[in-house]
Amino acid sequence: ATHSLAGAPQRRAVAMQVARRVAPEKPAAGRVSALSMYELPPAEPISVSEFEEFAYDRLRLLSTIELARAKGLKGAELEARIRKARDEFMPLSPTGLIKDYYSHFILRLAYCRSEDLRRWFLQNELELFKWRFVNNPPEDRAAWLRAKGLQYEAISRDEYEEIKEELHQALSSRRDLDPAAERSEHYKVAFEEVVDLVRQRRVYLRGGSAFVPAADLVSIVATAVRAQWSRRLATASHQWPALREEEADRLPPLLQG
Repeated sequence: ATHSLAGAPQRRAVAMQVARRVAPEKPAAGRVSALSMYELPPAEPISVSEFEEFAYDRLRLLSTIELARAKGLKGAELEARIRKARDEFMPLSPTGLIKDYYSHFILRLAYCRSEDLRRWFLQNELELFKWRFVNNPPEDRAAWLRAKGLQYEAISRDEYEEIKEELHQALSSRRDLDPAAERSEHYKVAFEEVVDLVRQRRVYLRGGSAFVPAADLVSIVATAVRAQWSRRLATASHQWPALREEEADRLPPLLQG
């Protein structure tokens, strides 16, 4: 099915109380990051033209991800396709990050209205989140996890050297991982959070902690993010009828389609 925001009225220079400008997260001096769980809805006004532009650009980005997945693209091909669309529609710049934050909430509202829409939104938003997660510098990733209360600690180089033989043994039989995974960042995770990986002997276990390669950590984090976004989509779905009635002259023509 084609996904669109249909029926938009002519652009006019009025403001809509859609969003509060939230400063993009800055994991390190001189760098900005689009990695976000979108926890605080924005509240400052934006114009109708900005509302439309932000929504359409995010829709194009998510649709590119959906098409790439449908074609079965993986690895470097999928990474390149997402990066190209990100650079075109949601660039990693202060202005692009503002668009990113607003547009997530706009589409969250647009796609909360049915189970099929919620599923489409979640699948493609999570693909975008996972791509951003694995492409963030390791130190930024670790700082972001700490800030969100996700206790996944990257092991130090010294600790890696101490257990690298054990890590090699745990990962050598895994055909689902890129060979580079053995040399990637590893995270110390409470074993009860990765019971399936422990049961299948897919990670090294020591002292109640599992040592998880970054390729597996992104799936663990994405599961937590998905649960949070699912709850928020359900809340938005319950609020939509009242909002549709309250903003009958403005929001429904922009969001329904």
